[in-house]
Amino acid sequence: MQIKHLSITASNPERAAGILAELTDGSVYPFTSSTMEGAWVCAWDRRSGEMIEFIPNNYLLCPGKHAAEFRLFEEVQNFNSTHFLLETAKSLDHLKAVAESHGLHHRFRPRLGGPLYEVWLESQILVEFVSDEIRNLEP
Repeated sequence: MQIKHLSITASNPERAAGILAELTDGSVYPFTSSTMEGAWVCAWDRRSGEMIEFIPNNYLLCPGKHAAEFRLFEEVQNFNSTHFLLETAKSLDHLKAVAESHGLHHRFRPRLGGPLYEVWLESQILVEFVSDEIRNLEP
């Protein structure tokens, strides 16, 4: 099984998609939808659909008449527990440098699911990275 795409909510979809693209050599572009504005995508292979969609947190995905659709809500949705783990070929120094350049919280986590490297794109969006380099770090 392989996940082709993932959609998550974000306070600042363009920024979150851009930082993830910088961390992973992805491409960033606006996500177009007839039922939503302001979404952005970090893609690795647009043809095969390998991407993460960042949806503004004032939209909710709902069943529509013919397909799923996004509905605008007056109130921002303040709940989110999104996190995901990515296998990376990027060096730990690269991950640290990008996180630092954007003022993001980041750290090596040797236990509690680790070893892995955490990068928080926003206060509620955690990306965990693993690689051979990270797996071989001393706790």
